[in-house]
Amino acid sequence: MANEISWTTRPFFSLGARELNLGRICPFEFEDGFVRRLPEQALLEYFVGSAHEWLFMGSFWDRLQIATEYPGSRSWTPPLEHLTTTNVVSLVSIVNHTIDIMKMTTLPRDIAFNIYIYYDAHVPLMCAIEDAQPGNILPLFHKHCPKTMDVIQESNLPDIINEQLACSFWSENKTKLKPIVHLMCKALPQRCQIRNLREIISNYCQSDDTVHEFMRSALLCSLLGMYRHCQKRLTWDCRKEILRRLVYSRPNRTQLQEWLFTNYQHLLFYTIKEFLTFSMPMIPALYNELCSTYKWNIFENTVRTAMDRSRTTIEANIRNSSSLQDWVAHVESSLVIVNKQQLRNLYRPQRQSFCQAVISTCDKLDETLRRVDIYQKFPMEYVHLLRKMTQRVERGRIHIQWLKYFNVNQLAIDSLTNMYNHVHQNAFRTELRKLLQGLSRYDFEAVRALFAAFRQTHSDIRVFHLPRHYYEEQCRALRRRYGLIPGQELTAHVGVVYLCLSCNSFKGFVVNKDSKVNNLFANGHSKIIIDDETLKCYCGKRCEKSDTKKRKRIAVGSFLEGVELDEHQKRSLKKVWKTNKKIVQNQRCAHTECVQINMTGCLLQFHGALYLFCPSCGNPTTFHQEQHDRHGFTCGQCMKEGTLYTSVSCTICGTYRGKDTWTTVTTVMDDEPRSEETVAICNGCYKPWLKQYDGVIPYKMIQQQRVKKQDKVKGKSTSINPKNKEKTNHI
Repeated sequence: MANEISWTTRPFFSLGARELNLGRICPFEFEDGFVRRLPEQALLEYFVGSAHEWLFMGSFWDRLQIATEYPGSRSWTPPLEHLTTTNVVSLVSIVNHTIDIMKMTTLPRDIAFNIYIYYDAHVPLMCAIEDAQPGNILPLFHKHCPKTMDVIQESNLPDIINEQLACSFWSENKTKLKPIVHLMCKALPQRCQIRNLREIISNYCQSDDTVHEFMRSALLCSLLGMYRHCQKRLTWDCRKEILRRLVYSRPNRTQLQEWLFTNYQHLLFYTIKEFLTFSMPMIPALYNELCSTYKWNIFENTVRTAMDRSRTTIEANIRNSSSLQDWVAHVESSLVIVNKQQLRNLYRPQRQSFCQAVISTCDKLDETLRRVDIYQKFPMEYVHLLRKMTQRVERGRIHIQWLKYFNVNQLAIDSLTNMYNHVHQNAFRTELRKLLQGLSRYDFEAVRALFAAFRQTHSDIRVFHLPRHYYEEQCRALRRRYGLIPGQELTAHVGVVYLCLSCNSFKGFVVNKDSKVNNLFANGHSKIIIDDETLKCYCGKRCEKSDTKKRKRIAVGSFLEGVELDEHQKRSLKKVWKTNKKIVQNQRCAHTECVQINMTGCLLQFHGALYLFCPSCGNPTTFHQEQHDRHGFTCGQCMKEGTLYTSVSCTICGTYRGKDTWTTVTTVMDDEPRSEETVAICNGCYKPWLKQYDGVIPYKMIQQQRVKKQDKVKGKSTSINPKNKEKTNHI
C-alpha cells in the first residue's frame, strides 16, 4: 500500500536510533537512499488504462509535455496573461484534472489520500503563477517543482514516536521532562491537563526548535485533514488558501506565534490529541495497554470526530473571510463543549499504584508507632507461602480474597477490594489509612505481606528472554571467562546469580560503565554466607547503624529547652528506632535463603534495575541504551576501540586490565634500528623512568623492568643479570 506506515532501516537498539533529530516519521526516501513507492506511482497503478493514466506517468516535466487541454471543468484558472505560456496551459490541465478526481466519491480510501497529496504538491507552483509578473514564468517551474515527498501529511511529521515512551501514562510524573514529551503528556486523556497549555506552547515554541516544528507541522496536518483516518478533508480551493498562507508564504516564528500559538488553546490541544491517536498504534505493546487502561478507543473516536467537525467549520469560514483568525472562529467554542463532555472518560494519574500505596501506608504507620519488627504476629512461613502463591498466577490483578485463607477479617477484605476496584475514580488514601489503623496486628501484617508479595513477584522481579544472538554471544563470553573450550557444555553453576528477597540486593559483582570500581576480574558472589551443614546460601549483607560517623558526641539536650528539646528528643528516638530496625533487618537477612537464577539468555528486572550478562566479557552489568555503540552492547569497561580487555596484557607484569588503564609506548632493539614495536604498559608499571624518553624506548630497558617484576613476585632480594637469566631459562 502506498505511503503505508512502515519501519525505517535504523535499528531500535542503538543510540542513534533513539536520538531526536527532527527526521520524518516515515519518509518516502530513507537515509540509506532507498526510495519507497511514491503517491503518483500508486495512482498510476490504480488508473492504468483509464483516461487519467497520463496524469501520473513519468516526471512532472514529462507530464507537461504530454498534457492536452482538459475537456472537463476549469476549477482553477490563473491570470489570463499567463495562459499564453505552454507550460502554464499544461499545468492548468493537470490541476483541473486532479481536482475532478478529488471530487470522486467512489475512490478507495488509500487512493483518495494519495490524490490529495498529489494536489497539495502543485499548490505552491499555482500560488507562484498567480502572483507572478508576465515574462517571468519558467524560473517558477524550477523553483516550485511539485514534489510529493515534501507534502505535509502524516508520514512527514517530525519523528518523535520514541519520545512517547517517556510520557506519564500510569502515574503522575514530577521529574523534569523534555518539552516535546511534556506537550504530549498534556494531551493524554487525564484530568486537568489543559491548564496553562497556551502559555506552555507559546514558551516552548519560542525556545525549542523541536516543539515549534512539531506544532507547525501537526497543526497543518490537522487543518488539511492529512491523516488517513480523517473522514473530512478540505476542498481544493480551501486547501489552496491555507497552503498559501502557511506554506507558500511561510510565516516566521514570531508571526506564527502571534496568529496561532498564543491563542486557540483548545484547537492546539486537540491538534496534539489527534497526532497521538495516529502515532500510538505504531508502538503496539504500549497501544494495547492504553486501550485496556484509558478507554483509548473512545478517546480516539471522540478526538477524530471533533476534528472532522472542526475542519467542516474551517472550510465554511474560509469561503466567507480572508482573515486567518476568522478561519478558526467558532472552532474553539465547539471544542470546549467536546472537552467538557469527555470528563467522565478521563483519569487522574496516580503517583503510586494501589499496591505501592498500601505498602507505603503500612510503613508510615509502623514508623509512627516506632515498630521495629514488621512481622511480629504473622509468621514468616506464611510470608514465604504468599510469595509462592503469587508466582503461580499471571501478572495483573491482585487477589485480595486470598486473605480469607489466612483468617483475615472479611469486612476488611471487602473494603480493600472496593478501594482496589475504584482506585482511578476515588481518592482512597484517607480511607485506606483509617482502615489499616483499625486492623489487628495480625490482619495488618497479613495485608502488608500480601501486597508486598504481589509487588515483588509481579512488578519488581521479572525475567525477559533475550534474542538468540545475545544468548550465543553470552555463552561464548562465559566460556572465555571460565576457561572452557568452544563447544564444551556449560556447567550448572555458570550463569547462576543469587538474589536476596529480604533486603532486595543483587549478589553478583556488577560491572558498570561509569563505576570507579573495576569488577572485570571478580568471580563468585558478593556478601554470601554458606551453611556448612546444609550448603544453603544466605545473605551476608549487614546494614550499618545510623550513627556511624566517627566524631565526638556532645550532650546537646542539656543546652536545649522547650520546643527545641522536644524536637531533639523526637529525632533521637527516631535514630534509635532506625538503628534497631536495621538490626532486625540484618537478622532477617541472615535467616533468609537466597534465591538463585540462571541469567544466561535472560534480562532480569530486579527492583528498578535491569541486569544481564555482558555479551563481550560475560560479567553481570546493568542495561542502558547508552551502552550501545558500533561494537554492539557492552558493559562499557571490557571493550576499548573494539579490543577485548583479555586480549591485551601488560608487557612488563603480564596482567590483564580493564579499559582506560593502558599506556602504549614504542620500543626498538639496539641491533635492529628498524624493528620498532608498539607495546602496552599498565598504569601500575608505567613509572617515572619511562617518561624520560621523548621518543622510542630501548627494548632492553623494558626487559630489565620485566625481570625486576618477576624477581619481586618470586620474593628475591636481588635482581639477576638479564643475560644470565636467559641462560638459566634456556638450560
